[in-house]
Amino acid sequence: MLRRLVSRHLEKIMGHGKMAFLSGPRQVGKTTLAREFQKIFSQSLYFNWDIVTDQKRLLKNPYFFEESDRNPAKPFLVVLDEIHKYARWKNYLKGAYDGYHRDFRFLVTGSGRLDLFKKGGDSLLGRYLAAPLFPLSVGELSGHLPSWARFKESLRDAPAEKPAAAEAYGTLFRFSGFPEPFVKADTGFYNAWFQERKSLLVREDVRSAANIREISLMEALSHLLPDKVGAPLSINSLKEDVGVAFETARDWLLLLEQFFYMFRITPFAGSLARTLRKEAKAYLYDWVEVPQESFRFENMVALHLLKAVRTWRAMGEGDIGLHYVRDKEKREVDFLLTEKHRPICLIECKLSETDVSPALSHYQDRLRVPTAVQLVHAGGICRKIARAGATKWVISADRWLNSLP
Repeated sequence: MLRRLVSRHLEKIMGHGKMAFLSGPRQVGKTTLAREFQKIFSQSLYFNWDIVTDQKRLLKNPYFFEESDRNPAKPFLVVLDEIHKYARWKNYLKGAYDGYHRDFRFLVTGSGRLDLFKKGGDSLLGRYLAAPLFPLSVGELSGHLPSWARFKESLRDAPAEKPAAAEAYGTLFRFSGFPEPFVKADTGFYNAWFQERKSLLVREDVRSAANIREISLMEALSHLLPDKVGAPLSINSLKEDVGVAFETARDWLLLLEQFFYMFRITPFAGSLARTLRKEAKAYLYDWVEVPQESFRFENMVALHLLKAVRTWRAMGEGDIGLHYVRDKEKREVDFLLTEKHRPICLIECKLSETDVSPALSHYQDRLRVPTAVQLVHAGGICRKIARAGATKWVISADRWLNSLP
């Protein structure tokens, strides 16, 4: 069953007596998952701030759920969907939790980063745990949901080749990991869906949260980002292209991150000299928007890795990081997985090239990384190069990405 890993994580959060903050991109399936999660509880209630009658109900009686006909011996789940759109949502949740967490369980969902949706001090600190929900991935679709420890062990061996994983990979690459266009698998539907989603994200979600007057300029900035994927992102360049101040462009990028339009991966420096240390690389949650095939492939891999890392971190499996490596000689490896800032695995993306990238070998030696992987978009490739203390893989992406959750 899809979303099984996130459902298990939600159950653990409830077991710890905390509110669960389920956040993710618009149309990624948060409401569907919340509705399914309700079935685990014999008693539950669903609230949606976007429904006017629900708004009136809360404003009239903030703790309306207390009036529910319920069995006090059994836990009662309250789902609060899009509650962050309520101007006083943090104080409301603080009061609800402090007053009722012994008798009720709270699942809060939103299309913005709820864990970042704050200014100044966090009045909810210690009352919630985050549960990130990402677009579908190869591993999730094939039911392979490894822990971080199990994933590290799997780096020694070749992942099994599965036709279902290859089929899922092909559909994901063409139609994204968002459930509706993935299931429809129709180009015309995807195009219409994409236009509507992006317009609502910028003109409704972001604008209502930040009260941006020049929304057309912010929209223009978002249209520039697909062509910036895969390279260090220069805010100076963006602000000149759009015609706004540096601080404005910087803040708009932060908003687009907060609402899951884009994400950034920072450079890893460690003890290496002459490496980039400031400029992050930008990627999109919908990789299909990236026009160039090679960068679309890199973006798809980036989101698979981000999903795995943030899921493992949310579940308390370790201090796991995702970076890239690049020096002033422009030698670059696309991604680096770390644990407690120690390099674990280098990942390079190539459309069809099977000769090992010189940069991959260079950084594996310099950083003493035990495993280096060259992912190839083309199928049917699996080659292992082992030597003392280090392993390289040249392997098809559909096969290797199946080893991630």
